[in-house]
Amino acid sequence: MRTSRVAASTKLSGPRRVASDRRRRTHLRDLCDEVLASFRLASDRDPISEQDRQAALELLPRLAPKPRG
Repeated sequence: MRTSRVAASTKLSGPRRVASDRRRRTHLRDLCDEVLASFRLASDRDPISEQDRQAALELLPRLAPKPRG
């Protein structure tokens, strides 16, 4: 009897399955982004790339249009 209890408990423990789609791992992705940003700041590099800056400049007028005079 004791061995069957042990066998049953080992089936429940262990690593969980992880979705292979990395887009579903948002917490891990956020952590990686935070680590990379910290590294860039520590190495005196701009944390916002020129590509990011250009994309933001294109997106900003659509999100917050300038008021008309």
